Amino acid sequence: MFTDHQYLDRYPVQLDSRLLILGTIHPHNTGDFKIPFFYGNKNSIWNLLSDAFPKLLPKPIVLENVLSFLQHGRISLSDTIRQCRRLRHTALDTDLVPEILNYELIDQIKESQIEQILCTSGFGKNNAFRLFYEGLLGLKITPEIRAKREVLLPDSIFGRPVLVKALYSPSGSSNISFSRHPLYVANKDKYASFPNPVYTFKVDYYRTQFAVLDLQD
Repeated sequence: MFTDHQYLDRYPVQLDSRLLILGTIHPHNTGDFKIPFFYGNKNSIWNLLSDAFPKLLPKPIVLENVLSFLQHGRISLSDTIRQCRRLRHTALDTDLVPEILNYELIDQIKESQIEQILCTSGFGKNNAFRLFYEGLLGLKITPEIRAKREVLLPDSIFGRPVLVKALYSPSGSSNISFSRHPLYVANKDKYASFPNPVYTFKVDYYRTQFAVLDLQD
């Protein structure tokens, strides 16, 4: 089963963008998405950002509100894969085989004002950071990059320094495993009184990661 990306050409990186949210590729069946857009299947990242910035991205999560939020923050979205073959009917990165990478992204970043790239998955098989850094840029992930979960690209690549970071997954399915993560465990007591401690922690985490934009109402 082959999946062709439905949103890359419809929503290219904007020239005035300062920040790029970067993933892999959407699930195969887009017809039942909550919104016809990146991460629209379950709105996981949009729910996190709505709770982090409720005035800028109010609920309900609809495409118009998401696009307004992105425009306000000068944020673009893209993915590393244009076409993939799926080994099983899942949305897991491990169950896909990249067939065509999104090489057009390189020039789009060069022509934009992007200074930071937030990858929504890290260093595993077919994860966004790995496909971008090794697949598109042809570089090698070092132990130091893995430990820091980020790397500052020299200006020789895009004409200016660009910070690339691996975010912890916005997916709700990651919450169980994340509850054992040292980053959460170290702050566990702070969130113990909340109905959903792990989710509340992730809201704060995503708010911090987007603080570089100084988002204001």
